[in-house]
Amino acid sequence: MKTYFLFFFTLFLAIPGIAQADFETREITILPNSNLSISGTTNINDFECDFNTLRFKDENFTVHYSEKANIMLFKNSVLPLKNVNFDCGNRKINKDFHDLLKTEEHSKILLKLKEIDMSREGNALVTLTFNIAGINKDYQFPVEITRDKQLCFDGKLQLNIKDFNLEAPSKIFGLIVLDEEIEINFNLNIQT
Repeated sequence: MKTYFLFFFTLFLAIPGIAQADFETREITILPNSNLSISGTTNINDFECDFNTLRFKDENFTVHYSEKANIMLFKNSVLPLKNVNFDCGNRKINKDFHDLLKTEEHSKILLKLKEIDMSREGNALVTLTFNIAGINKDYQFPVEITRDKQLCFDGKLQLNIKDFNLEAPSKIFGLIVLDEEIEINFNLNIQT
């Protein structure tokens, strides 16, 4: 049962690619009732930038995978997130967010699925490569998988903006300071 759920989790992180001979290919749809956000703090307040998951409507994603024992390996399985589809609540914060991500030079965040380890008890351990502002960095984190009327994948990951050579814009002569740690939260619902 765990293998079934994890297989479907992997399906949400892909764009069409070329499957290799030993890899299987599946298509999935990320449902509009999904949530994806990036949140952080400054020395003055908290902020949250929500991704408009309606952008996934009528879009299928392809994943290429191979399963060995309790490990699923992936090739060409990428979920692109256009920076302009994040909304931080007001125009000024949106501009700061796009300055931080260097949106003019790098218009997308890419989530490249590499591996899912299902050998652990409880949550699966997922390995993703994040490409932010042209810099790749691998992360491993647990993901909870549930099934009701659809498959739901719930998780969060903390990362440091310095890992991507990002510098927070300075505001009011340095009086407002962004914490280097940000959090990516997701609750993705998919159908196959």
